[in-house]
Amino acid sequence: MPPPLTLPSLPVDAVIPELRTLLDAHGAVVLEAPPGTGKTTRVPPALLDMVPGQVWVLEPRRIAARASAARVAAERGEPIGATVGYAVRLERRAGPRTRLLYVTEALLAHRAAEDPDLAGIDAVVLDEFHERGIHADVALALVRALRARRPDLRVVVMSATLDGSALERALGWPRLTVEAVRHPVEIQHVARADARPLEVRVADAVRACAHRGDILVFLPGAGEIARCVEVLGRIDRLVVPLHGELDPDTQARALQSADRPRVVLSTNVAETSVTVEGVDTVVDTGLARVSAWDPWTGMGTLAVQPIPRASADQRAGRAGRLGPGLCLRLYPASEPRPAFGTPELQRADLSGTVLDLACMGVTGREELPWLEPPPARAWDSAVALLRRLGALDGTGAVTPLGRAMGRLPLHPRAARMVLEGVAQGVAGPVTTLAAWMDARRRGVETVDPVALALDGAGGLARERRNLEGQLPRGPVPPPAGAERTGAPEEAVARALYVAFPDRVGRRRGSVVVLAEGGRAELDRGFPGGDGIVLVTEAERIEGRVRARACAAIPEAWLLSDAELRTEMVWTGTRVEVTEALCVGAVVLEATPMPGDPGAVAAFLHAHARDVAHRWFPDFEQAEAMVRRVAWLRRSMPEVPALDVDALVRAGCEGCRSLEDLRAVSLVAVARDLLGDMGARLDRVAPVTVDLPGRARVPVTYPEDGGDPCVASRMQDFFGLREGPRGGDGRPLVLHLLAPNRRPVQVTTDLHGFWERHWPSIRKELMRRYPRHRWPEDPRALYVDDGEP
Repeated sequence: MPPPLTLPSLPVDAVIPELRTLLDAHGAVVLEAPPGTGKTTRVPPALLDMVPGQVWVLEPRRIAARASAARVAAERGEPIGATVGYAVRLERRAGPRTRLLYVTEALLAHRAAEDPDLAGIDAVVLDEFHERGIHADVALALVRALRARRPDLRVVVMSATLDGSALERALGWPRLTVEAVRHPVEIQHVARADARPLEVRVADAVRACAHRGDILVFLPGAGEIARCVEVLGRIDRLVVPLHGELDPDTQARALQSADRPRVVLSTNVAETSVTVEGVDTVVDTGLARVSAWDPWTGMGTLAVQPIPRASADQRAGRAGRLGPGLCLRLYPASEPRPAFGTPELQRADLSGTVLDLACMGVTGREELPWLEPPPARAWDSAVALLRRLGALDGTGAVTPLGRAMGRLPLHPRAARMVLEGVAQGVAGPVTTLAAWMDARRRGVETVDPVALALDGAGGLARERRNLEGQLPRGPVPPPAGAERTGAPEEAVARALYVAFPDRVGRRRGSVVVLAEGGRAELDRGFPGGDGIVLVTEAERIEGRVRARACAAIPEAWLLSDAELRTEMVWTGTRVEVTEALCVGAVVLEATPMPGDPGAVAAFLHAHARDVAHRWFPDFEQAEAMVRRVAWLRRSMPEVPALDVDALVRAGCEGCRSLEDLRAVSLVAVARDLLGDMGARLDRVAPVTVDLPGRARVPVTYPEDGGDPCVASRMQDFFGLREGPRGGDGRPLVLHLLAPNRRPVQVTTDLHGFWERHWPSIRKELMRRYPRHRWPEDPRALYVDDGEP
């Protein structure tokens, strides 16, 4: 056994006595400490002699859990797995004497699902809580609730960048602050946005820092790191990648200094979770991959996004741990960025969280003391998915199948797939496929997940072995579906289908129409023909959805979920009616049908409503008729009401095509609806009137139901003592027009106009229009002066 290391003094050491005192008095403490102060490796061991049981330290990443456990074990002069160990997804190094366990945050919920009281765990430390991962928020809610039953449970929430005072107020726990020694860091930004590939910009920045020590480059993910490794291959430095998909030994080497200058290409794991030795220069791309809910995959996804200012400050601070440092930011200083990122609980898939909580008996989002409650819509969507997978019953309680799914360290879809694969006798291929899904190792082309599973998905042997070690040893709950299939290809496809029942679609060429709505595109060279498929992985690129994993399945599997629907489609010229066997938007079989006449008419009316003026030949006359009826009802309320939409609806009865509609007279339909009044309408609400100087002058009925009017030139009224009247006996509104077609007078009293106003108006008209005849008494004669 190696001897214990001589421990250097770190800033956090000064507050540990006060931390212990506060924990004895209050049981829970918020510790605000910047990176490099030693909180991760010094605080947890200090709790060992305060509690009889285990101390669990929750880390946001596997690499941090492994590295921290290795460091603390080395400081104690022990191998990993003795007093100090770690447990991460699909991997565990701990023994019967282990009391200090560094774990990834999700494992606390898995443990609580088996034992809600966390028996044997007497202290929980939430490290790097400022990252606000979904599992950290869940863990905090769980330990807050648990302390009501177990006041002996000690809790420390450690944060580097959050507003510690706000966290103190929200939790009601005392707060300690650690001050770090900060060396000045010079910040430089690029002058303007650069459209060149990211790896090219990174290479230029690294070359500009050739005279400095170790350089830490922050990149969004493993793909970007791989491209930068290739571009930087010829520089006179050791190029070292650092991300979560590397094996533990490679990760550990990346954290240690070397005998020649290095360029460490890292994801945001190096922001706060781990310390890279020897760095005095940071190159910050300003980007990170952020988890979010992707409705196309039905699982969480990672999207590249600009980092907030708090993360940018953390990255820059990594250059100032040893002395004065330099941070080159590959984005302009003027680029707007939020102060903090959105907590993952507010933007991510909640199905795994909801299943874990259901295994503990928590079935409602309001049952836990959240720091910020998860969105109701996302919670309800997760519940709906879990019910469809058979993990929850109708009340939201966990089923035996759901409990078996919850024991696997996988997304519920992948867990359901694995259990189905075990039941179908293809445990090996489906665990390979689950490991591939978990690693999210993607190429640029669409893959067939069934073929991938049966071919072994190379490069994932270790992950597959670890997952197989956690498969249930006893009987597996029976699959919710068909009997055991025969061929391995069909068995793997069946396992996929029960995990992705909502990702069914019909393939036509390189396009898949999805049952849940929308469409996804396949690579044009993707093998197979048209038929029913599962799109289990997809991503949105520039507004288009690209399928990344697609497998063919038998159409017969969908029959149990299919429903018989009457489908009506307007082709542009006619209504076509079919009786269709459907799964969502996917039609399995369709038979032409005559259709119910009333339903066809209603469907046709819905399409005709906005274009009736083009489809019915006498639409405008029918509109005018509706206005006449509205005016008439003012004095004769017994007249049946009439409106344009009712006419269009009635006109659609018995029709199936555009040709049918064009043969319909809406005016005739209106007369039929009016009954006896239809035959009398032209008399009581005339369309035209005859004047002495002009026959069939149109009567205008305003849309607002106002009084009807007649507009014509002044001379047309010569010879009339009284104006024309409507069918109700009331005079019409007369617009008496001058030769320029503008009204000289608007009146309902033509007799009074001739008596009182005509003499003065006549003089003005004679002056303005001397070529026209303007008699002194227009009532006595009719003047035809040839004007139109």
